Amino acid sequence: MNPLIRPLALASAASLVLVASQAFASSDAAWGEFNQRVTRSCVAASGIRNARASVIVGFDDRVGKVAQLISDRTRGSTLSKLCLYDKRTRTAFVDEADMWSAPPAPSHR
Repeated sequence: MNPLIRPLALASAASLVLVASQAFASSDAAWGEFNQRVTRSCVAASGIRNARASVIVGFDDRVGKVAQLISDRTRGSTLSKLCLYDKRTRTAFVDEADMWSAPPAPSHR
């Protein structure tokens, strides 16, 4: 084996590990920003003042959408709206979903 190939291979492997670790480090932040964007858009589109958002339900990337249930936190209210968020256009679409329920998304404070 050529004596120059081994150090070059080790340097390449080390670079690959470094790049991969940076990609994983930024993906948590990117997912957090995405989740906030979806929740803000869905809450705004719902028009519910005292809104509580559920966890985001993701679909296969071929669908290009995620779903979220937005409910009214007002005591005794059954007002809920189902939100479909289009990842490509970054647009939220809502429709009535009264009587549906879902646990709220955990708060990340």
